[in-house]
Amino acid sequence: MKQLIRVVIMSILLQLMVGCSESSRIVGEVTAYAAPGDLPVHLRSTDFAVAAGGKEIDMYNGGYNSWNNPVTYGSFDMSGSVTVTITPSDAFETYKLVPRSLGIAGKRKGDSITFTLQEAANVTLVLDDNYQGKVLHLFAQTEETDIPDRTDPNVIFYEPGYHDLGGYGSAPIYLKSGQTLYIAGGAIVRGRIRANDVSNVTIRGRGILLNDYTANDEHGNITLALNFATHSMVRDIIVNNDTNNWTSAVHGSSFVEVLNYKGISPRFASSDGFDINSSHDITFDGSFIHSADDAVAIKGLSDEKEAAKALPIYNITYKNAQLWADANNAIGIGAETVAAYIKNIRFENIDILYNYDDRNNPDVLPDRSAINIFSLNATHFSDITFEDIRVEKAKRLINIQMDTTFYFGALLGNWVEDGSMSGITYKNITSYSDGTNEIKVAGWDDKHLISDVAFQNITINGKKVKNTKEPYFTINKYTKTINVR
Repeated sequence: MKQLIRVVIMSILLQLMVGCSESSRIVGEVTAYAAPGDLPVHLRSTDFAVAAGGKEIDMYNGGYNSWNNPVTYGSFDMSGSVTVTITPSDAFETYKLVPRSLGIAGKRKGDSITFTLQEAANVTLVLDDNYQGKVLHLFAQTEETDIPDRTDPNVIFYEPGYHDLGGYGSAPIYLKSGQTLYIAGGAIVRGRIRANDVSNVTIRGRGILLNDYTANDEHGNITLALNFATHSMVRDIIVNNDTNNWTSAVHGSSFVEVLNYKGISPRFASSDGFDINSSHDITFDGSFIHSADDAVAIKGLSDEKEAAKALPIYNITYKNAQLWADANNAIGIGAETVAAYIKNIRFENIDILYNYDDRNNPDVLPDRSAINIFSLNATHFSDITFEDIRVEKAKRLINIQMDTTFYFGALLGNWVEDGSMSGITYKNITSYSDGTNEIKVAGWDDKHLISDVAFQNITINGKKVKNTKEPYFTINKYTKTINVR
């Protein structure tokens, strides 16, 4: 009898423990950042109403995409488990919450979609499978715990509110070595940021850097640029670039970390998400990018005409990201490749949400793909790895190509020097796409070959790719040692 009583008591205690565990798992906290009261009305979005943890989340219009549809985004901080409800303003039949790697199905009741986030994540809503229509990007982040001291003389601190630094004729914010620029949640700074020839610079915060004008001045049109910077960091901020110019870039820089960066730049075109130019020892972790051109581009840009004399590109790590490109490539190395060499590049654990080739020239530019290496200049590529990459929707899957022109002759190449590509690995690449899923490998000539390319565990719509004779492959004669396993 005592044993039976003991078993009953233990059972009750276990149920209470489980109940407490479930309660702590389900109930979470949300920090919502109100949009500035004086924010111009066109920067607000009413296409989606969003609530998280019972709190209203203000939505922003990031600009219009290639098909003249607005791209909406919003953000909040969270801890614990949080329920999110989204109500689109337009009628819809079906919906997707991507990436599918998050495993979020959601439930629909009337015109609202509800789902639960067990941890911070970036979630995109696509209606009626229309990736070119109105979409919502929602950024749920962990709570911020280390806000810098606003009284520190080395801190430039933007409080919540709308900070218009001026449009045409105004200069960017220039940071000095050792400075931190902080944009608080609920703050929107309209302007540009520069960090030139500096070290130990930090650009961070839960707020938004907005650029909606093309200055065409001596400072350049990129919204956020680090030029010849070292031991520096970009962290947490949202950069909303509504211009036909690059959104963010590092050039000639080294030992730079970019963490939890969010870039929204849907205007067609030339609005790359984040370019890594002629740099080394660069780490990206946790990015989200929606661009109308390359989401990520690694380029060799130099005043040198000979690649051998130009700055090398090496030790680049890009991981734990979500990428969306309405034109060109989601992941691109090139087309500009004036660099002494390009080596030790790694892309890992990435969801490619969408990749389209070109609004004006669909299916006319076969060198564009979800994962792309395109060389215009004879240099040496080696030790490049793409691993654990999932493609939701794209025109083409993989392109590795040497050529002399890019985009109808807009860029011209040079193959007089020595050049090669070798040691390129694609591992655990999964495509769910309804595109062609083409995998192209095209060297230039007998002296400029692509070799030692490994395709390991490539799965397309549930079927593993077994050999290069499958219809996905296009391989020219200037290649060797192409392995599929």
